[in-house]
Amino acid sequence: MAVRIQQSVWDQLKAREPAPGQRWLRWHPSELEDCLAQRAGHSPSPLAEHELAELETAHRRWGADEATLAAIRELGTPRARVVITGQQPALLAGPLLVLYKTLAAIRLAGRLRERHPDLTFVPVFWVASEDHDFDEIRRAYWPGHEGGLEEFLLAAETTPGRMVGGLRIGEQLARLAHQIEMSTLTTEFRDGVLARLRGGDGAEVTLEDHFCRLMLELFRGTGLVIVSPLMEWVRRRAAPIVQTELARPGESTARILERTRALEAARFEAQLHRAPDSLNVFWIDGARRRLALRLDGAERVRPVAPGGGDEAPEDVALDELRRQVERAPERFSTNVVTRPLVQDSALPTVAQVVGPGEAAYLAQVEAVYESFGVFAPVRWPRPSVTLLEPRVERRLEKHALALEQALTRDADELVEMILQRDLGQGQIGRIESLRARQKEELEALRREIDASAAAGSAIDKLQQAMDKGYDKLLDRVLTQHKQDRGHLMRAMALIANSLHPARLAQERALNPIVPFAINYGMGWAVRLMARVELDYWAEPQVISLAEELSGAAER
Repeated sequence: MAVRIQQSVWDQLKAREPAPGQRWLRWHPSELEDCLAQRAGHSPSPLAEHELAELETAHRRWGADEATLAAIRELGTPRARVVITGQQPALLAGPLLVLYKTLAAIRLAGRLRERHPDLTFVPVFWVASEDHDFDEIRRAYWPGHEGGLEEFLLAAETTPGRMVGGLRIGEQLARLAHQIEMSTLTTEFRDGVLARLRGGDGAEVTLEDHFCRLMLELFRGTGLVIVSPLMEWVRRRAAPIVQTELARPGESTARILERTRALEAARFEAQLHRAPDSLNVFWIDGARRRLALRLDGAERVRPVAPGGGDEAPEDVALDELRRQVERAPERFSTNVVTRPLVQDSALPTVAQVVGPGEAAYLAQVEAVYESFGVFAPVRWPRPSVTLLEPRVERRLEKHALALEQALTRDADELVEMILQRDLGQGQIGRIESLRARQKEELEALRREIDASAAAGSAIDKLQQAMDKGYDKLLDRVLTQHKQDRGHLMRAMALIANSLHPARLAQERALNPIVPFAINYGMGWAVRLMARVELDYWAEPQVISLAEELSGAAER
């Protein structure tokens, strides 16, 4: 891996002005207006009636409100433009960074709408349900009411390579709701949230359904539209990208590798690594597994089973795959290279809200946009936020802890730091200081009265009695500290598990449902939205969830 001695691609995106040197992405966020103007001549056809109908049917099943249904209809007009973001579907609406990406897309669409009233800007979330990395989406964390870290794991998937969006998780959602109920305090919102988790289509509910329903509820009233690559209309619009990849096998990978070499020569890290014989599409077999494709000569490809197993089909001719794309586009799935191409060719995107990892691999992927005839939108950096709940703030204040201290230490380290501080500077320190002062005063008294042997003996006995008394007092104080250690440990565990659970950044580990929707209601995300800094150059932000936002937070 290259050693980075210059800016990363993320740093370039967040700079107030475009980098004067080589640029790895087509647009800098400061050039959004220029991008918008050029998009007018490179927009895909508006969604047709049958495409809109498929979108609307899915959203009604997910419980969408009228604002979202109206936004869907706008996608059928030539004035529509899209601000997009996305992530894999995950338990409890995924990590908090998904929330921040989504609210940034909604707000950026609103800002553009105010500037260009002749156009309609639709916030879209691309739910990456084709992804097959089960380990990445199977767990959820939250701090329990006693401070410990709760973890829930979806049962292990038995079919490696299977797309995660279609996994049926209804029975496991009941188990998840029970664990949440047992580990959280009662609030005015909890029963409603748990009922929502237990509801749906019973055992038949899929991970995609679970995720989309929660996202639409969290962002009710904002006009958020969710697009799944599993939808038939998306498959149809993806077919030309797949056909181009199969018609020019190896060309897109060669361009990616060329861009990779250029990045590494400039001392930037390359996020995406491709083998020279890789095709940038997957082939879906009868078990709904995504099989990677490797070139095997000029006109044949070799399907590769997930994990390198030997149960993959035999080599197949490229011509056969090309015919399959026409007959059954659902047999093909995009990868990290072709997925953005489909997104930006199927929808009139003008901006995509991205994180650091996405910015890095898109710097490589944009090298193939021109050869596929696809317009690249602005990549807009997502906000980075740390949330402070009132119960966490109270404990920080009670124990005189700075946020920076709490963000860099685990619970054990915080406990030891507080005990050492209290022992050295608190009660123990004051007791020892008082002992020393009184000893000095007795010695001064001895010198002043030039005491006889009898008087000196009396002073010695007084000193011994004082030492005995101080020792007894110190013993009592230390005993109390030991008794308090359990309470302190629970308090520090709550702080650590709220700010950096499992030693992960809060936005990468915690989810928007537990504890946030449990404590503040499903509408908390929309109330939070105005408080998050949207500017692309914004620094990481700490937001205190004030009492007016928290509603029924722990009293």
